Amino acid sequence: EAIRLARGVILREYISDVERLSDHLSASMRQTQISQTLQDALARYTQAIPNVRFPWGERNLTEAYRRFLAYVLHRLRQSLDSGGVASYTSEEFSQDLLLVRVSLCANNGSRLARSFVDPLLRKLRSFGFHLHVLDIRQHREVHAKALEAIEQDRKRNRKQENSFGPQQDVTETLRTIAQIKRAYPASAITRYVISGTESEQDVLVLLELAKRNSVRMARSHEDPGVMPVPLFESIASLRRSPEVMRRLWQHPEYAPLLDSWQRWQEVMLGYSDSNKDGGMLTSTWELYKAHRELHHTADDCKVKLRLFHGRGGTVGRGGGPTHSAILAQPPGAFSGQLRVTEQGEVLNWKYSDAVLAEWNLELMIAASLESLLQARTQHADRQARWEEAMEEMSELAYALYRHDIAENPDVLEYFEQATPVNEMDAARIGSRPSRRKKSRKLQDLRAIPWVFGWMQSRHAVPAWYGVGHALQQFAAKSVSQQKLLREMMQNYLLFSDLIRNVELGIAKADLAIARLYAGLVRNPALRKRVFSMLEAEFTRTRTMVMRVAGQRQLLGRNRVLARSIRLRNPYVDPMSLIQVELLHRKQQAESGPDLEYALGATINGIAAGLHNTG
Repeated sequence: EAIRLARGVILREYISDVERLSDHLSASMRQTQISQTLQDALARYTQAIPNVRFPWGERNLTEAYRRFLAYVLHRLRQSLDSGGVASYTSEEFSQDLLLVRVSLCANNGSRLARSFVDPLLRKLRSFGFHLHVLDIRQHREVHAKALEAIEQDRKRNRKQENSFGPQQDVTETLRTIAQIKRAYPASAITRYVISGTESEQDVLVLLELAKRNSVRMARSHEDPGVMPVPLFESIASLRRSPEVMRRLWQHPEYAPLLDSWQRWQEVMLGYSDSNKDGGMLTSTWELYKAHRELHHTADDCKVKLRLFHGRGGTVGRGGGPTHSAILAQPPGAFSGQLRVTEQGEVLNWKYSDAVLAEWNLELMIAASLESLLQARTQHADRQARWEEAMEEMSELAYALYRHDIAENPDVLEYFEQATPVNEMDAARIGSRPSRRKKSRKLQDLRAIPWVFGWMQSRHAVPAWYGVGHALQQFAAKSVSQQKLLREMMQNYLLFSDLIRNVELGIAKADLAIARLYAGLVRNPALRKRVFSMLEAEFTRTRTMVMRVAGQRQLLGRNRVLARSIRLRNPYVDPMSLIQVELLHRKQQAESGPDLEYALGATINGIAAGLHNTG
């Protein structure tokens, strides 16, 4: 349905564009000639397509451009009415426009070509007949279970149509992909993201499933194919990702596919899950190292790598200013192409207004150009020292985060009672269930509700926990270590971007309101243990961030953002108080549609006020 609607939107846009183009191309053949190739194309259309409506008159034979574009409009409308792929393709549309352009340029119409034909050609190159590309995404475990079940069915001589469970979901998805590529522009689906990738076998399993369901993965002249996009999410998988990709790229079954894609490969890096797994500092550092080593591995294997950054709107999910994030990439590890995720609310804030949309795109392009042009050897003499410091601080932060948060059963119980995470499914604001499985383990909770719950309850734990401890322990060793931190803040883009993002997360947190949410925890001893632990690390992190940044207050160097948060908080705080009361009522077994509606309203209101959901 999404593909059908998108196709209709872009075809109607092209129809309007060609109508405007026809308005401008009023030149008569009595005044200027057209190219012979355009004359021949017009003659072929006249012979092949009867009953065409000519907006400028059927007997108007001298305005050749308008007459030719009438046939183009006819074919576009036919494609729109067909609901699927008709006889007119985006490539044929492009060729028709190029015929018009070449004819104009050859007959003193270059300005008309630049002003009216070129913008339409650029739009067509960008959007084709599909408008947008849909990514398919599924977890590796689902693929593995599906293939295993299919093998068992085959041994029992049971038809695949009679199967149920994971294999049915995966089979239906793959068959739908094949059907869509036959019925709609094949460019509408070109990537299949494999969540939780741990080894090259996870990709090969998908290839086998695709083969069994007639999905062509390799690129051809008519079809760009479907590229598997491994998504590395946990800290352990990020560390293994370069060698996993090396083995995949060298695998005899995968090499022909890679060649068909002209040696391009997309790899996705998971910011939110790595944060949930290892904390803010370790996630940032491991993503940076994986980014760099993946590019080195790709160079060794003669692969053109494009990284897909699974960044969210909130700092805890890799959010923050995109411009500085692009500049903070490893030196020499940017190919000029990248993909980033933008959350729903971020789309609204950044792109709903044309001026803001242009400004945000300019920032991204400017950062990309600057990243390509910056010297690879900049600060090379000090880079090794900075990386050693990051490695040491990452180990300190990781140890504390795993002990206090990830492996602490008290925290999960506290989190489920002191945040509205369990209301996420009821409020219907997530695209997927909060948990991958029905277990109560932290690893089965998706990263989005994890960040969502902490942000809604004003703790913002994923944005800062462990950072203060690491900075304090590192700085306490010597005065030279303290100077090194200040040096890194001034010259090391990765570190300064990290500190600024942590500072933003702390500024959005409010421990006074978080304490009210903590009051929802039914076990007083557990409540005190966890909140005291969080409060101590929050205070430590705030102190160390301001010390390293050389500031007396949070956001001291970003007064505009500080003022924005200061103005928003008086409107957000009452909604937080109302939400705490509503959650308390729900704990007391009160229920009903009015309560659910009010809770949903507070969730949306707080998310809008903080400019974060999860």
